[in-house]
Amino acid sequence: MLVRAGTVADYDELKPVLIDYNDDRIAVYKFQDQFFAYLDICPHQLGPACEGLIVGNTEADILPDKTVKEFVSTEKYNIACPWHGAEFDLETGKWRSDERYRLKSYRVEIIGNEVMVDTL
Repeated sequence: MLVRAGTVADYDELKPVLIDYNDDRIAVYKFQDQFFAYLDICPHQLGPACEGLIVGNTEADILPDKTVKEFVSTEKYNIACPWHGAEFDLETGKWRSDERYRLKSYRVEIIGNEVMVDTL
């Protein structure tokens, strides 16, 4: 079933729009003109995963002199659960620490200028 989640104009980059559907809350994100939707429940301890911060992924480069340069990515982002800081990849929903766990995802369709979440 498709559920309306606003219009494309309602979305700012990397700022979730939370919608209520039945007894669930779903967060919809816009990132680089793509939309991602996740159930707002952390598989780690069932907290409100999508009500946390969006943070750049911490990455590192190994330089020719074998030193490590750490940096925060501006291309890969994580959803950080506010309860314990568990970070989930914004584009896949996978937990960065243990990819066996992931946020429940939903397909998003753009119909005209309407953002629709497929809840099936």
